[in-house]
Amino acid sequence: MNLTTFKFFILSFLLTVLTACGGTSLIDGNVNSGTPESQAEISFCSTSTSYSPGVVVSGTAKFRRRGLNVLIDNPSNTMTAAATGAVISTALPIKYAEIRVLNSSGAIIQCGTTNALGELRALDGTSSLLLPNDAGTFTIEVLSRANYTFASAGKPVSSTLSAAVKEDIYSNSVYKVSGPYISNGFGFTNTAINLVAQANEAASSKIEGAAFNIYNDWVTAFEYLNSTSNTSNLDVSCLSTRLDMYWKAGFNPYEYVYPGTSTILSFYLREDNELYISGGQNGNVQIADTDHWDDAVILHEIGHHIENVCGRADSPGGMHFAQYRIDARLAWSEGFGNFMGAHIVKNNAAKINPNHATTLPNGEWLFYHDTVGYLESGSPTNNQLILMRLNKLGDGSGIGADHDNVDYTNFPGESHFREASIARGLFKGTNTCSANCGGGVTFDKYWTALGRTSNGMGYVTSPFSSSAKFFAKVYAANSNSFSASMTTIMTADESLHMVGSTSYTASVTSTSSGTVPANAWPGYGIKLTTTSSCDRNVLQPRSTANTYGYYSDQRYTNHFFTIRKADLGTTTEIRLVPDSSCTVDLDLVVLSSGYYYNEDCGSFNSSTGACTSFSKDLATDSSMIMRSSSSGNSESISLSGLGTGYYLLNVRGYSSNPTAISSSSSCVYKLTDQNGAQLCPSTSY
Repeated sequence: MNLTTFKFFILSFLLTVLTACGGTSLIDGNVNSGTPESQAEISFCSTSTSYSPGVVVSGTAKFRRRGLNVLIDNPSNTMTAAATGAVISTALPIKYAEIRVLNSSGAIIQCGTTNALGELRALDGTSSLLLPNDAGTFTIEVLSRANYTFASAGKPVSSTLSAAVKEDIYSNSVYKVSGPYISNGFGFTNTAINLVAQANEAASSKIEGAAFNIYNDWVTAFEYLNSTSNTSNLDVSCLSTRLDMYWKAGFNPYEYVYPGTSTILSFYLREDNELYISGGQNGNVQIADTDHWDDAVILHEIGHHIENVCGRADSPGGMHFAQYRIDARLAWSEGFGNFMGAHIVKNNAAKINPNHATTLPNGEWLFYHDTVGYLESGSPTNNQLILMRLNKLGDGSGIGADHDNVDYTNFPGESHFREASIARGLFKGTNTCSANCGGGVTFDKYWTALGRTSNGMGYVTSPFSSSAKFFAKVYAANSNSFSASMTTIMTADESLHMVGSTSYTASVTSTSSGTVPANAWPGYGIKLTTTSSCDRNVLQPRSTANTYGYYSDQRYTNHFFTIRKADLGTTTEIRLVPDSSCTVDLDLVVLSSGYYYNEDCGSFNSSTGACTSFSKDLATDSSMIMRSSSSGNSESISLSGLGTGYYLLNVRGYSSNPTAISSSSSCVYKLTDQNGAQLCPSTSY
């Protein structure tokens, strides 16, 4: 498996429990909660001491970072490769960060914060930072930590930037940049102090500039989302949730999970609101896979945090290749992370890397990008892991681990199961670019669709996330309309057809009714209702194109319906009634929230991801299978004893023969209650 493919194989969304990892059996999961921490994090400096008259401190705190070494193709003027390069000349401000002032004995005698320019200020971020009138030498420290509340101008409530970048889970040491400040006392002119965190290991082995770069990416995302220009007057106070970020130069945080592992990984723990960024391996930061300068990767993980605290994070984790169909929840979450990794950089380039304006074609950042180590000069090709161009068309060009091929005519809606297309659809929908973007959807509509209000995907009564549900909610937030360009992006560009599209209507042969219309894909997680009548459903043939190599294809041999007893009236039993010849084994399975989907694959090729043997096993993760019926094709499930919450009803077609569901033998069926009355999918989420 080449390095780029392997990176996608393991890319960085670790969730509830890490059940298997590395090599040929990786599940994106979560480090176990309760990881031992030998020392408590030092208390936040939050006391403002009055000195009257006091000595006014002037100065700034900034950090250096590495830029990009870019390869441009001529005459197309497109970036084809980029590697982390030399340290850029412009030092960036360390914003809203904690300040500690110590006297010669090491005692804290003043607290403060930096402002938006990195200037040293009092705790309110505006007033002067004051020292005692006495002459002396003080130490000023600026930490990679913040607890800064923004004014609520234009917002219903204020939001607090609460975050820290720390060295490791044992010491919980917060990074800092510090220096001596010599005061001659009140009435004298004192020299300003200018603190700079370095980006070169030759200047500082800890490379504190990298820690502050990680911190700056979160600050930049926070500022962007907190601005009424981007999220209108919508509430973003969910961002106030504390975020702990762990990074150390030369250290692979995946070793917290598997000591000595060769797999290098950045990840986010949603149960603990902790983000872990790769700093290299075995002390190496030059040729090992590092992510501390890869802003798109950092912001990808931050995207998972945003999804978790402001919406709903219910991805099961798992293997994911950009060009394949995978679990809808996983595809959505990874696609959203990829989008955020590119979108925040594109719209805040000067705050993240001011060199982008002169080094990139048209000054545009259009990429989800990941590199290995750094390269001061020379061709960046071999130092690049991922270059996903998010303004490209899904037209078959650039096929590989970074992109996918879209066939919107033959495979409508398949991209709701593919992360690369989801990321591109999101990016092109709300950005303007030199080519292929311009969907005209403002970002505040995305925020509404993501969130926990009744209009958002994170609402308590809206379980089972997917891009199909998200775009439906964006559509509703956008006054139930899309521009012609957005419609083109959703369909012809990306095969992200909306639920209810006529593209999902198929003409199929029924043994009892001849040729009839059927619903080829009701939409992942659409609610099942007691509507009096509807078209039959049909499990379409599995296509070998753009699949993950597993026989059980969640787009084509599965339908997923959200069910709740309260929504089904007098229904006490759900029956699956096939009404045409079907050569596959049909099953009904009721799954709980957070379920893990069994792919029916006994073994697979570690190089290609293709399934090499098939074995149906509905008992996988049996704690999340609430009901199942798998004897014959006329299945039935009782709702007796089922809880009052929301569940997912999975209609599955299984066969060990990859050609079992052919174009002439699609599985036509209907769902009924115990009295034979048809149950129908809703027409919208």
